[in-house]
Amino acid sequence: MDRRAGNGAATAALVLGAAGITLVTVVPAVVLGVLGLRRAAARGSGRVRCWAAIVLAVCWVAAGAVLIPHLARAADPGCAAYKGAGLDAYRAAIVDLNNGRPAADLSADGTRAVGELRAAAAASRDPAATGGLSALAGDLQAVLGDIRLGGTVPGSAVAALNRAAARADAACGTLRL
Repeated sequence: MDRRAGNGAATAALVLGAAGITLVTVVPAVVLGVLGLRRAAARGSGRVRCWAAIVLAVCWVAAGAVLIPHLARAADPGCAAYKGAGLDAYRAAIVDLNNGRPAADLSADGTRAVGELRAAAAASRDPAATGGLSALAGDLQAVLGDIRLGGTVPGSAVAALNRAAARADAACGTLRL
């Protein structure tokens, strides 16, 4: 037998490893990669292709393990509402707050944001998302109460608002890249 013969398993493993984004081909890529490594020991060719296939498959599995939970949380109806109208309204209220806009502007945008956040929390089927969105709406409502009373917003209220926004983002699978 010619030791320089090709290693079809190595080539197939590499193709399947590269196509691993579907996550369907990662197991066959690893199996063929291992088979190809055994053949490479006997025939002398294909070792690099096999290892590349195995590494690609492992990378696709790792990426899927990170992304799939985020995508599942993001599919929640409450999270979809939050990432649409809720987040737009919340950002408008935060811009008003950060830029020292008149209390009437902040009150109008803030009230709209609280309503959108509460509607998103009510639409959610995920308890973590419901809690995160409700907490964000409550903290924003507290800030609006301080402004309506003519007072300044305490730093602790802003910090609570930032923590609540981070919890809502995490509960709804928002990725920060």
